[in-house]
Amino acid sequence: MEGRLVIRKKKMYEEVVERITRLIKTGEYKVGDRLPPVQELSEMFGVGTPTLREGLSVLASSGILEIRHGNGIFVKRFPLEPEDLMAQLNEVEYEQLLSWVEFRRALEAEAAALAAERSDEADLEAMEAAEKRLEEEITRGEITIEPDYQFHNSIALATKNPIFIQTATTIEHIIRQYFQLSLRYGRTFPWHRELVVTEHRKILENIRKRRPREARNAMLEHLNNVSGRVKLLESLARGENSGT
Repeated sequence: MEGRLVIRKKKMYEEVVERITRLIKTGEYKVGDRLPPVQELSEMFGVGTPTLREGLSVLASSGILEIRHGNGIFVKRFPLEPEDLMAQLNEVEYEQLLSWVEFRRALEAEAAALAAERSDEADLEAMEAAEKRLEEEITRGEITIEPDYQFHNSIALATKNPIFIQTATTIEHIIRQYFQLSLRYGRTFPWHRELVVTEHRKILENIRKRRPREARNAMLEHLNNVSGRVKLLESLARGENSGT
């Protein structure tokens, strides 16, 4: 029904995200502080370890927490306080974004691995040019979808696989719509584009060094972080809407 408000049951990891965010906002934990160990947090919030880790992963992928393996979990940035998160992303768009991230994981992780094996100097120059343009836009305070789209498209072309290339061409208009939608939520995170640059650089470095497995993992990490940032936005929006 048009205009109907869909109420989605809050997921357990969202409770973790909201509670940790609240602890930081109230000053219980400040930037640079180390959080209690996972087991202690799990008991504190009354959730299982897998649920806790999912919540921590969402916050880490968004740059709010930093997980230093073997050293602990640290507060890296103060959480967002956007004026109207629900206006940034509605329920349907949220589901669309996560569906596209799932599709991209299946396609682009393998594309990155193939690009590490097959790319030529022209392919690498195209990736580098797209990444440079993205960084220049950040410096100028501009945000468009083009350099991000071109970076990922150049990886698809570098596979030298006609099916990958044909697929990328066939769904270009839909992919561009995804990037536009992604851009809208990305504006909510002041540091979002800097995170993307860091992740892109890791992908490009592994492709250039001919490391397929590492390139695949870097792409998976990037897309998992994209998913985590979308989930954080939704969690904070729901928390704000419910008055928490």
